[in-house]
Amino acid sequence: MNTGHMQLVRVSLILTAFCCAQLISSASVAAPRVQVYDEVEKGLELGLQGGFSWDFLPPVQDPGPGFLVGLEAGYDLNWVFRIKGGYLSQHYSASATSSKGTRLAMDWESSLVWAGASISLIATQRFYTYVQAGVGYFAATPKRVGNFEVAGSNDVAILAGGGMEYYLPLRHFSVAIEANVSILPLRGDVALSVFPVLRYTFGVGRVKVIKPAKDRDHDGVPDKDDKCPDIWGPDTNAGCPEKDTDKDGVIDREDRCPEDAGPASNAGCPLEPDTDGDGVKDKLDRCPKVAGPVDKEGCPDRDDDGIPDNIDKCPDKPGKVEADGCPSKAQVKVRVREKSIELREKIHFEFGKASIKKKSYPILNQVAATLKQYPDIKKLRVEGHTDSKGSAAYNRHLSQLRAQAVVNYLVRNGVEKERLVAKGFGEDKPIATNKTERGRGMNRRVEMIILERE
Repeated sequence: MNTGHMQLVRVSLILTAFCCAQLISSASVAAPRVQVYDEVEKGLELGLQGGFSWDFLPPVQDPGPGFLVGLEAGYDLNWVFRIKGGYLSQHYSASATSSKGTRLAMDWESSLVWAGASISLIATQRFYTYVQAGVGYFAATPKRVGNFEVAGSNDVAILAGGGMEYYLPLRHFSVAIEANVSILPLRGDVALSVFPVLRYTFGVGRVKVIKPAKDRDHDGVPDKDDKCPDIWGPDTNAGCPEKDTDKDGVIDREDRCPEDAGPASNAGCPLEPDTDGDGVKDKLDRCPKVAGPVDKEGCPDRDDDGIPDNIDKCPDKPGKVEADGCPSKAQVKVRVREKSIELREKIHFEFGKASIKKKSYPILNQVAATLKQYPDIKKLRVEGHTDSKGSAAYNRHLSQLRAQAVVNYLVRNGVEKERLVAKGFGEDKPIATNKTERGRGMNRRVEMIILERE
């Protein structure tokens, strides 16, 4: 036997020793926890095997995979251990060419009688996964071709392997797939066998079925110990739900404010809201939806004139209270009438476009401030109008875009979108003649109509 053969046998012996050690060590530890809800057959079993084997160090050159059939018998000591044994018959096909060029049949057969045991790795209601080990006697059927002994010598066999078994819904029957390594130390040979197994179990000596304790509410507390067996509750409270009066997810015994909902991060007490996140609580914030400095009671005031930006019609110029935040009343360009907001200055757009010119930003800022100052205006229609130059369809489309541009500007400056609606009328509602430049300039305008007011 050459060095390579010896190394392969050594490795295989180490693997076999490991499986045997697992079997022996498992005998001294508690069986794994197995929960079986429906009984399956366990006890005396018979199995029929059929599959393939590969001889890695065969007595003849390059045989194909061998075919095997076999019978096995076993007995389940419990859900963990099974003793077993069996008989395998193997056939290998091979051929060689003689010195005279003739083809020689080098087929050979062998049989194996073995005994061993298996231990489960996973045992559930239907599945049984296991490792196994055993010893046996390997007998090669004598065959000579010329002066050559084809089958080789008899030997002891050391087996190691494993498999997975599934218990069929059909009572008594199960199927398994197994893989085993056979080590023949005297021959210096190693073989691998892979085969399915069909088993029939008589159910003799069936083990006691382990059933989980009844737990109707699935809270982990058995019904016999559960003071509230039909309602989920932690084991710290004998299976009953902890009381949570304010329904905030913090149980009363841990809730510093058990009757007022609040987050767990605040021990179940409500947090004082600060909608705009400026550090001023809403109840003290004059502008609860717009962030502002604490010393200004939560309202922004860019020109520092004491008038919050949300009602300051000139937020970038210090002004007077009587002039709505502007230096003088003459600078107030927006007035609220009964059914409209009056604009005392035109809103200018780029020629033929819906782009608002920067010089119109101040008056639109005053409109935004006015709408914040008058929350009773619930719905405002921003109307766009044009002169008669161009087609009616074009003018109507352009006026719609311009009206929408004004709405978008106001929304960006803090006016609620739901309070505004844009409508383009084109040239349909002139307020002056379109025959003169002055008249056409008057017709190009934006109007603001109050549709709904408390």
